[in-house]
Amino acid sequence: MIGIFNSITIDGSEIYRGNDFALSREFLYAGEVVTCTGKRCADLVGWRYADTTIQWDMLPDEQLQSILALSGEQVDFTFTNEAGESVTETVIPLAIASTATRHTRRGKAIWKGIGLQIQFINAHNPEEE
Repeated sequence: MIGIFNSITIDGSEIYRGNDFALSREFLYAGEVVTCTGKRCADLVGWRYADTTIQWDMLPDEQLQSILALSGEQVDFTFTNEAGESVTETVIPLAIASTATRHTRRGKAIWKGIGLQIQFINAHNPEEE
């Protein structure tokens, strides 16, 4: 086990937490209208985590293989938020930045310069914090 604040879980595989891992929220609006004065109005209906790319300086081969095995289908993504709570969201892995930089450290393969773009699916009530 890597450790709760040093790891994330993607589709059941525990992986080191990415460099500068931080997620931001985006608001979801509905019923958008423009008034005759040009003012834009809409109803806040929820929020979700903004799509992001997770970057790693390096990952062990077995963790990279777990990422490469993602099929583009919806998977569970578990992380620890800024409040120290474990959060599980549904995501779709969109793109994996390939790397050709392989090193060996203590007899194990280490890959450098990896990125995984993910899209968050779950929407949350705007009163949830």
